[in-house]
Amino acid sequence: MRADYVNAEGARILVHRWGDGSGQRVLFWHGGGGGSGELPELAPFLAEAGYSVYAPDAPGYGGSPALDASRYRPSLLAELAAALIDGLGIAPVTWIGSSWGANVGIHTAALFPTRIRALALLDGGYMDVSDDPDYDPALGLDARTAELRTRVEQGESWDASPEVIALAMQAADREPCSALLPALSSTGVPVLLVRATQPPEYESIRARGVERFQANLPKAEVIALPGSGHHLLGEAPAEVERILLEWLPRNA
Repeated sequence: MRADYVNAEGARILVHRWGDGSGQRVLFWHGGGGGSGELPELAPFLAEAGYSVYAPDAPGYGGSPALDASRYRPSLLAELAAALIDGLGIAPVTWIGSSWGANVGIHTAALFPTRIRALALLDGGYMDVSDDPDYDPALGLDARTAELRTRVEQGESWDASPEVIALAMQAADREPCSALLPALSSTGVPVLLVRATQPPEYESIRARGVERFQANLPKAEVIALPGSGHHLLGEAPAEVERILLEWLPRNA
């Protein structure tokens, strides 16, 4: 593995790379907490299977400097991602996105389809925050940031500050994926969704999201992982790897 900086849309992005660049190209965009716990599970096995893997630290995560607060909208991150793909010279690339990374991937594929060969979503991109009956639309950025700071004080840690994570999550909530699904369908980009099934009390919410997802993307492959929660790469890495290695050769 090596890592270097790439400039895209005025942002300085640290990109981790596996493989010699000759294999089929895969870009991994991590979840809202960062990729430090996801990359060790995902990237090496893909490289061993012959793929060339590019994994950016999103702005404000890991080694990448943060952006201005107004630039965390998924549509603007999609512009940045398209420029990053161009800067790396890897278009069209297969996008694998975990959670928030799936959200950004849907926006990128829908808005810049020539950059994306195929799209694999790891428990993300199929539910909007408004699907949760407990969601409070009045919850502001300050309250969200304060809640994340409290979690840090209680021992949780991420690859970004509570301020950056709160910005990214709030922006994602305001540009829901469901609005992009018809545009994504029209691109013809192959889509895989691997979704969680735990905890069971959220299964009815997931079911509504999956129903909407499949209504808009009838050709998408949807796989539910029994016994797995949201952090698929942490809870069921072997199963995720098996699914990807079956799907990628048919679509990458």
